[in-house]
Amino acid sequence: MPLKTVTYGEDFLDKLKSLRNQEVSASQEAPLSNIERRDRTTDPLTVLARRVENIAASGSGVSSFDLERVLGRNDLLPINFLQRGTLAARAVCRIWVGDIFGSNGSWGTGLLVSPRLLITNHHVIESVDAAMRALAQFGYEMDISGRIREGKAFELTPTEAFITDSELDFTLVAVAEKSDDAEANLADYGFLRLDPTLHKVEPLEFVTIIQHPDGQPKQIAIRENKVLKIGDNQDALTDNFLWYASDTAPGSSGSPALNDNWQVVAIHHKSVVKTRIHEGVEEIQLTNGKWVSKSEAEKLSENQIKWIANEGIRTSKIIAQVNKIQAQQDGSASQLVQAFLEDAKGIRIFPGTTPRESVVTSTISTPELSGDRLNFEKKTKPSKPSAKPRRGSIRPLSYYDGRKGYDPDFLGVTISLPELTSTALAFGSVAQVEGTQDNILRYTHFSIVMCETRRLAFYTAVNINGKQWVGLERKNDEWFFDPRIRENLQVGNNFYGNEPGGNFFDRGHLVRRQDPIWGEESTARIANSDTFHFTNCSPQYFEFNQSEQLWQGLENFILTNTDQDDLLASVFTGPIFQQTDVVHRDIQVPQFFWKVILVTDGVGKLYSSAYVVSQEKFVNNIPFERRPVGEFNNFQVSIANLETRIGLKFSDEVRRADVYTDSSKARGLRGFADIQHPRRKKLPN
Repeated sequence: MPLKTVTYGEDFLDKLKSLRNQEVSASQEAPLSNIERRDRTTDPLTVLARRVENIAASGSGVSSFDLERVLGRNDLLPINFLQRGTLAARAVCRIWVGDIFGSNGSWGTGLLVSPRLLITNHHVIESVDAAMRALAQFGYEMDISGRIREGKAFELTPTEAFITDSELDFTLVAVAEKSDDAEANLADYGFLRLDPTLHKVEPLEFVTIIQHPDGQPKQIAIRENKVLKIGDNQDALTDNFLWYASDTAPGSSGSPALNDNWQVVAIHHKSVVKTRIHEGVEEIQLTNGKWVSKSEAEKLSENQIKWIANEGIRTSKIIAQVNKIQAQQDGSASQLVQAFLEDAKGIRIFPGTTPRESVVTSTISTPELSGDRLNFEKKTKPSKPSAKPRRGSIRPLSYYDGRKGYDPDFLGVTISLPELTSTALAFGSVAQVEGTQDNILRYTHFSIVMCETRRLAFYTAVNINGKQWVGLERKNDEWFFDPRIRENLQVGNNFYGNEPGGNFFDRGHLVRRQDPIWGEESTARIANSDTFHFTNCSPQYFEFNQSEQLWQGLENFILTNTDQDDLLASVFTGPIFQQTDVVHRDIQVPQFFWKVILVTDGVGKLYSSAYVVSQEKFVNNIPFERRPVGEFNNFQVSIANLETRIGLKFSDEVRRADVYTDSSKARGLRGFADIQHPRRKKLPN
């Protein structure tokens, strides 16, 4: 999820900081000091009685240790704390919300609060449409040996129940009764009952957070979350929340905050950062003391941010708001929501359960949580859950009959494909292509030469005809393996589909989708589909791939600064292989990508230019097994300079047409204004 923070006035922030910094030992104060901090208007003994009543109702049992812990005299917990925690964790799930194209999306955490209802943050699932694109994955966690259990994925069913509230930042939505593979029942995972009564936790007690931070396997934060403040009706702005300190990164959106009896006291939704208004701009403080704008902070890792506290939405406030919304829906009110409310209020509890018991286990069977066990040494990152196979599709060989590929005479002067030198071949031989002697993969208006060892393209080459270009709307992407080369030489969805957050590696087009879609519409549609082959993509961090300022924007800038009316161009593209490229998930991730652009002017004169762009800037937040890139650098280079870097040899015509004549060094690019590029001339009228 994007950086989710909340800003309050300086007085409130100072109060939280003061509370967080207090290292108060409750044993050194009066016995009821913790409770007196919380409620000055109610008799402390009455509050204590309510607190003990809540402990007893939770189902965990009550002892003298519980009383001492509430009073701040003892932090001992019964051993069933661990056993009950394991049961409670079963109801917590990882949520994946795909975007409208199904290729990217975001992670969150959620929990079952009834046999069929799940709760998470509004900013995780904002609408019925988002819920229809979401999956809830239960049991995604490490087993006792440290191996990942994949668990089971369930679709959401918002048509059965859906309530959301942006102000309190929660969404309540129905979940399918069966997993998407029909092998697991939702009832196997139990649920965590939401109790509307007050005094389930007091300041200076601890809460436990069960979460899937950034889509990672299920984790738990114990004794890092001391309650600092609980909202009260004296301040309408803050009445709905409670705040707890944390020495670690902020929790995952939608995670339950639970007391020592595993009662849900809040749903985590935001983190409070140290902020200020400087010259009219909101700034956020970093751990090194530096102040940066909020937009800058959003690009940094969470451990670089100065956090004051985490903020959760109080359970009692959520139930009250659900009750209000349900009452307003008249005939359209959901029966699932009504059953949830009646159970929470004790009017009609769910069959087979005990009133107010916090952790409700399965009433059907013991869940099988092992799922598919993975080799821990080879897979340390979570897999994106999906209701359909993620492998990728494949077409018959006959589908590719008649593909002519890149045309070397397209610009009116022969521009042959570049030669691979020993420098390039040191990274691997050319992958063999069935039915050819030159091992060139030919598609509609473009060609690709693959590196067998790196499983990526040495280079791509495409012809562009601006006059005959056809505008085609991009629909849901379906990626294909090319049957003309071995499937294990292509990097498929087993790499691109499994990164957490949907925020890491894109299937970065080398030949852009827009480039070859020209000619008759039927031809353009085939060309469009041809670009969606795994042979035509390389691991690119999503923000790099989608950035109009760099990778995508570079070619747009060069071509739109020429004459678009009758534009003819040829573009060569590829990754720069280096022996030092670090392996991530069995793939060496390229740090740099290059592009050579050729155009002719109105009198047929050829111009060429070469560029190298790095994606390092965008990978700071990726939890790589090792970070695969070095210093950030983007530059324009001469064709000759590029040839030495990538081990390709272009034709003499390409080198002679180079608009960047300084072959000794690269030109650093701060923006498009630094680019030396051809400006085509039209024929006189």
